[in-house]
Amino acid sequence: MAVKKKATPKTTSAPASQTKAATKTAATKKAAPKAAAPKAAAKAAPAVKAGTASKAGTPKAAAAPKKAAPKKVAAIKLTDKQLDLLKTVHGTKEQGYPGDKKAEAKTLEALVGKKLIKKGAKDKTSGHVRYQVSKAGEKHITSSKPTA
Repeated sequence: MAVKKKATPKTTSAPASQTKAATKTAATKKAAPKAAAPKAAAKAAPAVKAGTASKAGTPKAAAAPKKAAPKKVAAIKLTDKQLDLLKTVHGTKEQGYPGDKKAEAKTLEALVGKKLIKKGAKDKTSGHVRYQVSKAGEKHITSSKPTA
């Protein structure tokens, strides 16, 4: 036996704003977990009734996620040689430590990479770069003095 389909009357399409609002509510129902589905439908329902879905009319205080606590910065670990050189650079104060020794060049670059010291201008007479301790380097020195 063949089943005949009933003829359904064609209706006119809804206005574009109502169809957009209907698709938004359907998307929120799909995206929201089952426990939160009634709340999402209740929030979206007034926008459908009003006929416009404006961003200014939605409650943001209830939907705003909590901000995460700022992450703590890991302590900078230095070798004994790096710590000694950092203290030496700190001892030169304003004039800066001349980076003229090849043996210390790699250690100085490591300290620059860790932002404990900063490169200054080249010395006009010798042509070498002068290094100075940064604020982070000063904090590191003060925190490491009791242990050293």
